[in-house]
Amino acid sequence: MVVGSYVKSRLTLLRFRLSERLYRRVRKTIEDARNATIQKIRVIIPRLEEVRKKVYEDLENVSENLKLGLARVGIDEVGKLAELVPETVQVEYEVKEYEGIKFQSIKFTGITSPNYSLTNIPPEFDYAINLLYKSLDRLLELLNLENIFYMLLAKAKEYQRMINAIDYVILPRLEDAIKKLKLALEEEEREDFVRRKVILTILGGA
Repeated sequence: MVVGSYVKSRLTLLRFRLSERLYRRVRKTIEDARNATIQKIRVIIPRLEEVRKKVYEDLENVSENLKLGLARVGIDEVGKLAELVPETVQVEYEVKEYEGIKFQSIKFTGITSPNYSLTNIPPEFDYAINLLYKSLDRLLELLNLENIFYMLLAKAKEYQRMINAIDYVILPRLEDAIKKLKLALEEEEREDFVRRKVILTILGGA
């Protein structure tokens, strides 16, 4: 047996075993983070569905009244109206944090009633706008909840990819390397044992 080569192989085997244990601990940490993220998603889903349903109901009412108003004045008049009436809502962005995750949130500012000037506007348009303004808070909550939901979902998928990489790439390679090194060392030890036995036999017969 070449002592230097044997010692080097033993040290390599030890290093691989330490790496294997380390990656298993890392995997457990990542798995816990993934499970915690999934739990956050499960908490958000009921509220998200509830708000989404209410927003859809609000927007359906707004849509129905807009259709009625459109039927009264026609599409051409609505186009002229859109050119005359200034914007009455501004959208701003701000960074918020939820459960340690930063995300870009939106908020509505400068909300004012539109000034139609002398234009003859059907009451359905006013009613639709008032309904829309009342639903803005819910709409904003829906947008932010969906933003958080998809960010958490992406995070959970990222954690799962890391777990898969450890399970199907890193650990199998380490286990294969450990197995080969163990077989090589066992073979070397057997050869050394045979050599020693032969030497002892020769020396004993001399």
